[in-house]
Amino acid sequence: MADDDLVARLRRGLEAKDPSATAQAFVSIDPVTPLPLPLLAATSNLLSLHRHNTAAYSAFERGLALADGPAALVKAGLNFNALLYACCREPSMLPSARTAWRVLGEAGVAPELPPLEKYIGSLLESQSYDDAFGVFLTAIDASLSPSLKTSAALVGCCAAEPRLAQMSFAVFST
Repeated sequence: MADDDLVARLRRGLEAKDPSATAQAFVSIDPVTPLPLPLLAATSNLLSLHRHNTAAYSAFERGLALADGPAALVKAGLNFNALLYACCREPSMLPSARTAWRVLGEAGVAPELPPLEKYIGSLLESQSYDDAFGVFLTAIDASLSPSLKTSAALVGCCAAEPRLAQMSFAVFST
C-alpha cells in the first residue's frame, strides 16, 4: 500500500479515535515519509492513552526530530504527561520515559501527579534512587503532593541505600 494511502488511513483512525487502526496505519508508514507535526502529536496522544506505548513513543520521536525545539511539540498538541505515563507502563521503556521526562522539562510543561508518580515508581524499580528523589523534588517544587504509597516507597529505598537517609527525612517532612 502506498504511503499516501497509509497516511489517509492514519488520519481516518485518528478522526474515529480508533487506537488499533491508528497504530496499524502508523507502524506501516515508512519512517522517512514526512508527516506533519500536529498529526504526529495526535497519533502519540491517542496511542499513549490506549496502551500502544511503543508506537506512541515512536510518533513522539518522529515529531521530536521534526520540531524546532520541545515547545513546538507542545504547540502541536503533544500531551507529554500521557506519553510519560505510557512509557512507564513497560519496564523496558524506562530509557524512553527518561527522554520524555527530560523533554517535558525542556518544554516547560507542568508535570501531572499520576504520570509523575508512575515515573518515580519505574525509577525505584530500576534502582535509580537518585533520579527518583530528583523527580520527587520536582513534584514538591510544582506544588504537587505525591501519595502516601509513593512517599513510602521512596522512604523504603533509603533502607536499601543508606547514603539516602537524609532524603527520607525530606520525604517525611513533606
